[in-house]
Amino acid sequence: MAASPPGGSGLPPGLLPPTFPQGVDPTTYKIAEVTELLKAAAYFPIFNVPDPAVRPDPVYLFPSLRDIPVLNQLWIAVRVHEQLHRFEVIVEPPIEGRGLTAINRFGEPVALVHIRFTPIPEDFQAAPNVLPPVPQVLNPYRSQRVCMLDGQLDFQDAAHSGIRAFGCGRTFPGVVGGQPVLYLGAVIDVLEGLGELAGLPGATFPGATMVINGYIQPQQGNLRLNLLIRIMDPRGKLTATGPLRPLQPIPDPDPSAVFMYFLGEPDPSHPVELITGSDGLPVGSRVFEKLRLIRIDFNIGASQGLRSVSEEGPVVGTVSAVLHFSPLNPQPVQPIQTTDGVFTFSDLEGRQLGTVQANMVEGRAFRTNLPGAPLPVFRFGGFGPILDGTGEFANAVGMMSMNSAISVFPRTLSNLYVLRFEDPAGSLRARLAGSGLVQMD
Repeated sequence: MAASPPGGSGLPPGLLPPTFPQGVDPTTYKIAEVTELLKAAAYFPIFNVPDPAVRPDPVYLFPSLRDIPVLNQLWIAVRVHEQLHRFEVIVEPPIEGRGLTAINRFGEPVALVHIRFTPIPEDFQAAPNVLPPVPQVLNPYRSQRVCMLDGQLDFQDAAHSGIRAFGCGRTFPGVVGGQPVLYLGAVIDVLEGLGELAGLPGATFPGATMVINGYIQPQQGNLRLNLLIRIMDPRGKLTATGPLRPLQPIPDPDPSAVFMYFLGEPDPSHPVELITGSDGLPVGSRVFEKLRLIRIDFNIGASQGLRSVSEEGPVVGTVSAVLHFSPLNPQPVQPIQTTDGVFTFSDLEGRQLGTVQANMVEGRAFRTNLPGAPLPVFRFGGFGPILDGTGEFANAVGMMSMNSAISVFPRTLSNLYVLRFEDPAGSLRARLAGSGLVQMD
């Protein structure tokens, strides 16, 4: 493999379509316009807790023997019913004497979701409505692939908005508060939109991706998950035009952890470098991004309906990684991964605060037609455990997920990162009073 120089396209002559005029540089053609299209997104940050009205419904390997204590632990699926709450993450800009800290606020119920959580074999080609030929028992002691079947999310708005979706993920054994848990990362593609989201995916909305980051304890019916929906919304149909209804706070359901959100954007001082194979075609890239604070929020108010708002903050770091991805693969969905992933955080004067190592161990790229872009773009979703950290993130434990929009030609991106840190001592948390970001409610 070889790296193309930052100014090279990494493509043999003749492969670009006529949407690129002759003689233009495909890496920069319409880059400003496409960057804005990628950033035009509606975000719905949600926190999942068990629905108090409906307990999880396990599917047993031996249904007729479910009363035997040993055998009733052998589950091949769980029908999960979750109550979704409004979730607000405010990462405060670092100041002298204080590094990065975050406020997590949990609000009123906004939706319900129902899925069939199903373990699957490592080599299983998952698809909607397809069960593995050999049932897999949910194992709390090892990492497993899982898929989410029969996914239905219903917002509690007047238009009865909702989505039907399908996705896959992976469990990772861990410990929270001294108790064994299964960390969970997942990528979910939206198949159909309802109500305010009708036409998703399609001409009205180019597409939507959901990522999950958190943990579950299936046997106890316990789960603590951040579900982040990103809808590509170049026409601004879901952008709030007025103040959002204030969040109605509830007690923190995940007090041992803290979530942080960051927006990755191109780093002009370190352009992305394509990695080409022996045939000269791209097989990946070395990615360099700036990390910017971002605050996102939404509500389902009666006046505007389902609406989202986002607010960018200052640059607080960088991220670099090697992305393994073949953009010329004609398949509509393909697997992706990253290696050598390092988040480097700094204060507003550029002094380093610490680093976090995390790779996307599993992810998917969804080829997406975006009006105004000269080539199809890609929606990325992925996740992986936090491996280590330095400085104020020394010995960091948790999960990373990303929900992104990428253009290969022109070469630009908009990547939203979710970092969940185990933080039992509260060192990464801040009080709501004195928040450095402007209130959007």
